[in-house]
Amino acid sequence: MSKVFVEYQILPQHRSVYSQWIQIVSDKCPELELLEGVDQPGLFIEVWSGWTRETFLHMKQMRKSGTNQSADMENEAAVRYRTIEWHCLDTWIQGGISKINIWHFEKVR
Repeated sequence: MSKVFVEYQILPQHRSVYSQWIQIVSDKCPELELLEGVDQPGLFIEVWSGWTRETFLHMKQMRKSGTNQSADMENEAAVRYRTIEWHCLDTWIQGGISKINIWHFEKVR
């Protein structure tokens, strides 16, 4: 099983609007697990489970470009993901879109 981790720091003045927005995202995408740094408030990690390498590459392209334009994504979760207005995050993240980190991990066998 693979996991995708998306990491970013939300500016304190945008935390409230981010919290409302990410709740909508969570409602649309139940496969999302959201974590916040205990010793670094405002540092968030999105954890997406079960995504293929191809879906990860589409996800990364969308998030790093600030658009929802990407090639066809192959599963229902990926289609739901594509409906999210990810560009909203751009101004809430410390350092902007270039500071989003995205990694794809697979279980060690």
